[in-house]
Parts: sequence; C-alpha cells; structure tokens
Amino acid sequence: MRYVFQFSFYLIVLSQSLFSQSNYSGIVIDADSKEPLIGASVISGSTGTITDHLGNFLLDQIDVESGLRISYVGYRDRMLSFEEFNALNNGNIGLTQGAALLETAVITGSRYERKLAESPVSINVIDANIIANTNTQNIDDVIDKIPGVQMLDGQANIRGGSGYSYGAGSRVLLLVDDIPALQGDAGRPNWGDIPVENIAQIEIVKGASSSLYGSAALNGIINIRTGYATSDPVTKVVGSFIGYMSPQDERKQWWEGTPNEKSISILHKQKIDKLDLVLNGYYSDLDHFYKDSFQKKQRVSANLRYRITDRMVLGLNSMFNRADEADFFLWANGSSGAYQQLPGSLSERLNTRYYFDPYLKYTDSKGNQHKIIGRYYSIDNNNNNNQSNSSKNYYGEYQFLKQFNKSKLNLTSGVTWYHIVTDSELFSNLNINSTAYAGYIQADKKFADVLTVTLGWRVESNVLNGPENFPDAIDLDGRTVETNSVFRAGVNLELSPYTFVRASYGEGYRFPTITEKYIRTNFSGLSIFPNPNLESETGNNVELGLRQGFSVAGYQGYIDIATFWSRYKNMTDFTFVEKDEGAGFQAQNIGDTDIKGFEVFLGGQTELLSIPIAFTGGYTYVDPSYVDFNTAIEESSSSSENILKYRSKHNFKMDIQGTYKNFAFGAAYNLTSHMIAIDALLSSFATIGDYRSFDDDGYTTLNLRSSYTYKQSKISLLLQNVLNEQYTVRPGILEAPRNFGIRLETNF
Repeated sequence: MRYVFQFSFYLIVLSQSLFSQSNYSGIVIDADSKEPLIGASVISGSTGTITDHLGNFLLDQIDVESGLRISYVGYRDRMLSFEEFNALNNGNIGLTQGAALLETAVITGSRYERKLAESPVSINVIDANIIANTNTQNIDDVIDKIPGVQMLDGQANIRGGSGYSYGAGSRVLLLVDDIPALQGDAGRPNWGDIPVENIAQIEIVKGASSSLYGSAALNGIINIRTGYATSDPVTKVVGSFIGYMSPQDERKQWWEGTPNEKSISILHKQKIDKLDLVLNGYYSDLDHFYKDSFQKKQRVSANLRYRITDRMVLGLNSMFNRADEADFFLWANGSSGAYQQLPGSLSERLNTRYYFDPYLKYTDSKGNQHKIIGRYYSIDNNNNNNQSNSSKNYYGEYQFLKQFNKSKLNLTSGVTWYHIVTDSELFSNLNINSTAYAGYIQADKKFADVLTVTLGWRVESNVLNGPENFPDAIDLDGRTVETNSVFRAGVNLELSPYTFVRASYGEGYRFPTITEKYIRTNFSGLSIFPNPNLESETGNNVELGLRQGFSVAGYQGYIDIATFWSRYKNMTDFTFVEKDEGAGFQAQNIGDTDIKGFEVFLGGQTELLSIPIAFTGGYTYVDPSYVDFNTAIEESSSSSENILKYRSKHNFKMDIQGTYKNFAFGAAYNLTSHMIAIDALLSSFATIGDYRSFDDDGYTTLNLRSSYTYKQSKISLLLQNVLNEQYTVRPGILEAPRNFGIRLETNF
C-alpha cells in the first residue's frame, strides 16, 4: 500500500509540472450566495474543463460559434456566446439553483456529483433544514424518517435487508464525507460521533453497493456529508430542552417530576485567506425515563481545508467524543416494569472515541481529479460486566476521476486499504487484527444525452488473523484469507425532461466482523458465544424504477416507484443455541434468503391558501423469507410463518411543513406494521411474548412542530409521540412516551 501512495504523490507532482497558463479564465459562482462552485463543468466546442476550489476555470481557447456551456449539478445550465463572455463583469458567471427536487445533487452512487434524477439506483436525500426543524439530537432519529428505512436499536434496516444483530455486523455502510465510519471490530455505527450541528446533506442508497464501497455495503449506504466554510463568517448556537411526560399506562411510570434532556451546540465557519475553518461542539445531559439509565455526551470537531494552489487542497477533519452512559438490554416486564431493567441487563460504560481524517485533492491541467484520503479511528469502550472493547482503525484510499467531456464518459477508480487492531475483554483479551485490500473501477457513459449506462467492478481481499488453536475452529492457525469480486450494472433513460426510467443490478458481500467470530460475554443469564467458523455472506439486488416529475395545478415535485428483489446466500443471523456451558446466542450462517417488495416515494411542494407547503413521504412493502424454511429455523423463531426475524412488512411515512411569513408548522407521521417474528428465546424472557400477543397491530406515531424566526434567531416548539403510543421498535424496550421540546437557535 505504501507504493500506491508513493505513486499517487509522484503522479500529482508530474501533473502539476505539466500545467500551462490558459488564455481565457473566469469564475463560476452561485448567483444568490456568490459562493464559488467547485467542479462546475465549462465546455466550449470539443474542449472543456472544470472549476477548481475557488470556482476558477482556465481554457486555452473558446469556440467562437458554440460559445460556452456552464453546468453544475443541482443548478440550471447557462449558455454564453463569445461576445457575452467577453462582456462579463470581473469574469463572474452566476448559476441559479434548479427548482425541482429531481435536480438535487448526490454523490454517493458514483463518487462524483450527479443529478438525483439520473441515478440508476434508489437514493433519498435529507437536507440540513429537516435536521434543524425536527430538533434532531441523534442522527439515526432523522434517518428513520425515510420510507423503507427502519432503525432497530441503532442499526439500519433498508427494505428488510437486515434484522437485529445485537450490535454486531451492520449490512448498511455508514460513511462520513465518503470515509467508512463503522466501528471496525464490531462493524456497527457509532451515531454519537456524527456532528449533527454541521450536516449539509444525508444521502441514503438502497440496495447492494459493494462494488464501490466494499464489505458492509451489502444492503445499502448512509453517507453523511458535512458543511464547508462560507465566504461570510457564520456562528450558530443552539440550545434545546426535551421533557418526557407520563406514559399512557400510568402503572409504567416510576419517576417523579419530568425526565429531561438538555443540550447545547455551537458551530463556527470562516474562511481565513486560503484556509477554510469549521469548528463545532456539542454537549447533552439526559436524565433518562429508563430507570437507572443516564447519558452525558461531549463532542468537539474541527475541519480544516487549505488551498495550497488553485488546483491542490490539503485538509484535515477531526473529532473527539466522550460519553458516560448507562442503559439496559431488556425491560423487567411489559407492564409496570417496562421502563425498568431486567436484573443483570444494565450496562454502564465510559466511551472515548476520536478520529483524524487527512486528505489531499488535486485537479490536474486536464481536469482529472486525484484524491488521497485517510483515517485513524481510536475507540475505547470501557464497560462493566467484562464487556469492554477497544480498537484502532486505519483507512487509506486513492481515488481517480477522469471525465471525457467529448464522449460523455466518467471513469472512477481507486484502491483502498483498511486495517483493524483490537484487544478486548469481549474477545477474551486476545490480540486480533484484520486487513482488507481492494481495487475498484466504475464507468458512467451517456448516450444521446438521454441514456446513462453504469458498469462497476471491485476486487477485495480480507485477511483476519485470529487466535491460534481457538476452540472449535477449523483453521487452527486462526488465519482466514478470502478474496471476492462484485459487479454492478445500471441504466437510466430520460424519456422526457421529467420522466426517468431506471434498472440496476448490484452484487454485494460482507466479511464477518471480529465480534461475530470471537465475542464471548453474558447478560441476564444468557450467553453470546463465538463462532470462529462463520463464513461471509453474499447477495445481489435487482431494481426497476420510475421517477416522474410533475407540475400540476400548483403542485411541483416527483413520484418515485420502485420494485426490488434481493437475494442473500449464507445470510448471517444470531441464532439461539444450547451448549454444555449454557444457553444463548451465536452468529451463524442460516442459509439463503429472499426479499421481494415495492416502494412508492412522493416529494414536492405546493401552496395552500398562499402558504408554501413542502412534503415528502412514501410506502414500502417487503416480503422477506427463507429459501429453505426448515425445522431448525422454525423452532428458533417465535412464528411458524416463513418470514425473516425482526422485519415489518408494511411501512408508511410522511412529513409535511408549511411556512407563513416568519412562522413554520410541520408534522411527521409513521405507520409500521407488526413485527411478525423474533427469536423464540427472547420471546420467552421478561414477558416479551405476552406483551406481543396483545400488541400485535404495529404502531403509529405522530410528531408536531412549529417555529418562529426573528432576524437571526429562531425558536421552535415540538411535540413528539402526540398520541402517546406505547410501542416497541425492538422487542423488550418500550419507546419514549409523549414528550415536548423547545429549541432556540441564534446566528451571529
């Protein structure tokens, strides 16, 4: 890997030496904010280039007949004649943002910005306004608002592709600014590390995405994109208070007074000459409605970006997070003890995590983009009950993007390296390490300006060095070496300016995590056993979809209809087992599974009585089943029906927001059907089965919000779980009762 980075460095130096001064220059900016647009396309005749990190472009010549065409994803194209270009004031070319949601810029499906409408796969976008309007404290709460996505104890389940894995082995890859952010040894997301106060956009890709992003992207991707510094310095301070009210069944209330959460965050963005600076911090104190539980969090982040030249940028993103918290795995019972712990299930921990993400971006004189990114991620989870774990995660990647403007071909390629070292009580204090190497390439070709074809391929090799002579292990030396390749293909056809048809096929796989293979621990009288012989799971996803934009009688927006079919081989699931040393759970390959379904998504805006209203929402249906529903699987499940555990077949979500002068009003609605099957053993614990027998119709939640903006300040009032619904997302834990929130935001 060292030679790859050396080669990348020499390539950058060589490219810079070939740079020559062009005859025509200009600056592409946002027409409203005057911010420079980075990576905008500037084409004249058969030649073209892209703008640098200051919005500058250079051209050797301009075709007098064709003039200039300037385009940027999410903005309307602009055509300039040769005479109009020469007459520009200061060479500034302003672009206006596209009004349609279909013009939203996304990057995750291709590693470069493209319009949402042109993506060959399903992608949903959450912008910063939704996060602020809903007073989001934990980013997984706002992700749960997307149709087809269900959060289960912090684990993302996209279209039924994942169940509940007890905190180990996510099939959905979490990215922060394109860098994998899962905890390496457990393969799980740490949502508390996400800088909620500095999120620009969240992109959610549904379906297998391993060809570009590797293991853990078997079921999809959640990419958190943070914000950059702006021309004018910005300082934002946000304080909030959330109070929890009495539950519907007052027998469940153990507390006096009002359990509450208090938080404060601060964000500062500023450009200082060639340096872009972003500083942000967050503190929260949760006096829990769960008895004996608490949570105190402190997080600080700093993002630095320095423009060495107009074409070269050096950056460093960093984060430090410390959390002192306690929670329990199971309630005491489903009635009066629903907000109290089952003896032995309480976990107390002091978590300390930090990362450093250095990167270097370079655009050569031919418009080729080179990017070197890295990460050092340190995790120390100091738990009671002999459940502590610590790990060091190292990540490096070189990316190359070549745009052939004349042939309308984009070529993305790269190499990655990922290394994990862990020594933890969870793994019997054994030294274990894992390394992954990969290379990938993807081509996006446009034909006749209406048909886009995508082809991608990835080869990845995983090496796991476990302990020697581990009990029951087939490989006595503890070493597992595996190489796999995955392929993807997709097409997107623009039938009309507002009608897009797409089809995609994507392969994926997931290499077992260290936790799944070597964990050994106990809770509430149950054990979690290691499985050193656990094998990788693979799968593929097929999707057909239609995106239709519309503008009818004041309504503007789009509807997206998709049908999908996912198949998994050797799927990993935690299964109840009985051993000489007791009963408990073990990660096992349960065989092949099959998930079919369809989804309808609607997003747009309209006016009602002169009040602008924005809305998003949709319905998802999944039919998840085992290919071979045998006796062993049936006995491990709480249901005799052939259905994968911890899935809900039906899910409907809708979010609406209206604005009148300085006032805003919003509502969010969620209807989720009953979770038919869970682990049979879990059902027999803590009256969980009894609770599920009468709570068998799913759940409905309604949240309301309002806000008032005055100059640079905004105050928001929120009422969550208005219906005071008593429900479980993950069996054995009752969700929060009705609660109210106050949020005050001030900008300087």
